[in-house]
Amino acid sequence: MSLDPTPAPSGLDRRASSERRFQELFEQAPTSIQILGPGGYTLRVNQAWQDLWHIRAGTPLHAFVLSTDYCLLQDPQLVTSGVAAYLARALDGESVEIPAIYYDVGELGTSGRPRWVTARAHPIKDGAGRTVEVMLMHEDITDQVAAETALREREERFRSLVMATSQIIWTNTPDGRVLDDSPSWRAFTGQSYDEWKDFGWLDALHPDDREKTRSVWIACVASQSVFETEYRLRRIDGMYRWTAVKGIPLVDAHGAVREWVGANTDIHEKVMAQTELAERLEHERRHSALLVKVAQASRTLGSALSSDDIAAGLVEEVRNILEVHQAVVSLTEGENWAQAINAVSMSEKYAAFRSYATKTDGSGIYAEVCRTNQVMRLTQAELEAHPAWKGFGDHAAQHPAMRGWLAVPLVDRKGRNIGLIQASDKFEGDFTEQDEAILVQLASIAANGFENARLYSSLKEQDRRKDEFLAMLAHELRNPLAPIASAAELLKIGIASEERVRRSSEVISRQVKHMTSLIDDLLDISRVTRGLIQLENVVVDMRATIRSAVEQARPLIEAREHVLTIEQDPADTQVAGDPNRLVQVVANLLNNAAKYTPRGGRILLAVERDAKSVHIRVQDNGIGIDKNLLPHVFDLFTQAERTPDRSQGGLGIGLALVKNVVGLHGGTVTAHSEGPGAGSTLTVSLQTI
Repeated sequence: MSLDPTPAPSGLDRRASSERRFQELFEQAPTSIQILGPGGYTLRVNQAWQDLWHIRAGTPLHAFVLSTDYCLLQDPQLVTSGVAAYLARALDGESVEIPAIYYDVGELGTSGRPRWVTARAHPIKDGAGRTVEVMLMHEDITDQVAAETALREREERFRSLVMATSQIIWTNTPDGRVLDDSPSWRAFTGQSYDEWKDFGWLDALHPDDREKTRSVWIACVASQSVFETEYRLRRIDGMYRWTAVKGIPLVDAHGAVREWVGANTDIHEKVMAQTELAERLEHERRHSALLVKVAQASRTLGSALSSDDIAAGLVEEVRNILEVHQAVVSLTEGENWAQAINAVSMSEKYAAFRSYATKTDGSGIYAEVCRTNQVMRLTQAELEAHPAWKGFGDHAAQHPAMRGWLAVPLVDRKGRNIGLIQASDKFEGDFTEQDEAILVQLASIAANGFENARLYSSLKEQDRRKDEFLAMLAHELRNPLAPIASAAELLKIGIASEERVRRSSEVISRQVKHMTSLIDDLLDISRVTRGLIQLENVVVDMRATIRSAVEQARPLIEAREHVLTIEQDPADTQVAGDPNRLVQVVANLLNNAAKYTPRGGRILLAVERDAKSVHIRVQDNGIGIDKNLLPHVFDLFTQAERTPDRSQGGLGIGLALVKNVVGLHGGTVTAHSEGPGAGSTLTVSLQTI
């Protein structure tokens, strides 16, 4: 047997090896360990301790003593009466448990977050039993404390919700019995806890609901399914009220029901309303045929695209549904509540009056309905007693006889009256509330239809005007290009004389100026209509404004050989506004008159004032304005019919610009004409200062 030549380690070597091994275990221990000396100074710490407290590498350990690292707590009282006392006991040789303490780690000069920590202090003694060091082992319980705090806060919120809600909140055991108290149940029913616990809550239910509710509840408990039902619950005053009930099983991690949580919601008014509705529906069932007819009428009216088609369809549907001999639709015209007869439907009884279409003069019972926007349902006696019923003006003798009357106003989406629909002479009896309700519904559908038809017509007209404008714009922009191109070609032929260059340059300059004017007009109206224009607000002398406007318009007026007469109030007149824009307004009015007045015409520019306003009137003896065009004369891109040579020119935006600029100055502009060939008058009114 051979002997190991390696000498046995000496006692000193064994001790050094043991210390190294201890140091390795100390450093690698997952628990935070801090060794304190008798004076409370930190002697050694392991890596887990540094990680816990986020101590930077190289920080001197002597900085962490009993009087510093454990005194940096949010509650100094805990230090003096708690932690320090525990450590003192450990230094005296006793092993102690230090309870959870909240440390603000940031105050230690580190970057850690505040945390909750517990610790165990163990004395380290020498051979004589004296405490030479204290070993502190820390445990971070921050997450545990946070979870417990969150749970406590949720429980407090739940309790507050139960107390604050108008619902009845309850909890039951997994087998369906009442165990916990419910203040909201007791407050509603008046039952004591002893009366309602276990299955005593069933005694507060209406006798007719108890057995059914008990059966459903037991079945849900057995199947662990959601409990939903409705039953009548006796209130503390003895009245039974309908409640909607829902209970949900709460299960644990293993899928077993831990408890039931539920709520009763008072739905008594809802149930009563449903009961009443059911009774009414039963009554309405007898009139289902009428409802089918109304639905068919709605489809018919909804498919019509013109006002005439809507009116014609409406009177036929009214006669058919209400079973009457007469039905008339009249749309309002003007401001005096006169109506135009747009559609009439009459039975053979009134065949002689089927062509009746005379407008009312706004003084009769029709106007009463339109003026008040109120339904009128009158018996024959009430109709004859009404002071306005015979107010049909000069055509009263031709009006068909009326036998009882039901009239409903046609009202648009903004609440404005647009006419009425009336029915008279019911086949049997007088008009009823049901007849009135049906006619009100048909009137609402028809009013929307009339509005949609007008909108559709307006959109078609706008689309037509847009197409015309684009064609006109292309023509106006193309016209100057021909002379420009011709002038350019002349300049390219041989050696141009000085006179040829001058004339060609004048042509190009004149046509470019014309094109620039067109484009400036387009940009101007775009800025005005989009609200991008910025107006000055200064005192404007209207005499100077008139002079500047006449100066701008004079070349066109003289070119067309018109006679311009100016009549102006001799007194100084001033307004507040933008002087350049007001000159533009007057110049546009003069240019418009010059364009649409045959050569050699007369134009009058009159400036008049009253106590508060100045009125600028431009009157001509030109082509006039058609009555159909008059309401739209200030709309964008509107022009009168052009002559074949398109001599008027322009883009049809001058008067639209006038309207917008005058509106921005708080003024008004109006147009008047007796018709084609009768000339026109445009008047701008502005408030004086």
